Amino acid sequence: MTRSFKRSIQSLPSVFEFLGEFIDKERLSEGDAFTLRFASEELFTNLVKYNPESPSDITLSVTRDGPSAILRIVDQQAQAFDPTKRPELDLNKKLEERRPGGLGIHLVKKMIDKIEYQHVDNKSIYTLTQHLE
Repeated sequence: MTRSFKRSIQSLPSVFEFLGEFIDKERLSEGDAFTLRFASEELFTNLVKYNPESPSDITLSVTRDGPSAILRIVDQQAQAFDPTKRPELDLNKKLEERRPGGLGIHLVKKMIDKIEYQHVDNKSIYTLTQHLE
C-alpha cells in the first residue's frame, strides 16, 4: 500500500487512516499498531517541521514481509537527515542539562527493530522494519 500526503500536520488523520487500513487488513496487534502509528507520526511531523519549504508531498508505503511490517517514508527535495546517526540521549541527565529535541527519534529508535536511511537524488528515504507479535 502506498499513498502520498500533503506536507502538513493536518495530514496526520489521513496518515492514520491509511495505516489503519493496513493494520486492519493484516490484523496487527495493538502493540504493533501503536508502534507503527507512533513512528509514522514522529517522522512525518519532523519532515513537515524541518522541511516546510518543500513543495512536494510525503509518500508512505507499508507492506508485510513475512513476520515483519515494512514502513517506508519518502521525502522529496530534502536535506539529508539520518536519524540513525543521532547520538543516544542521556535520560539520566537532569532536564535542565539536556538539549531540547530528539526525544521522539530516540523513542522511535528504541521501539522499531530496524531503521535504515538513504539520501539519493535529493530524496530522503526512511525504511523501518518492525517484527510483528
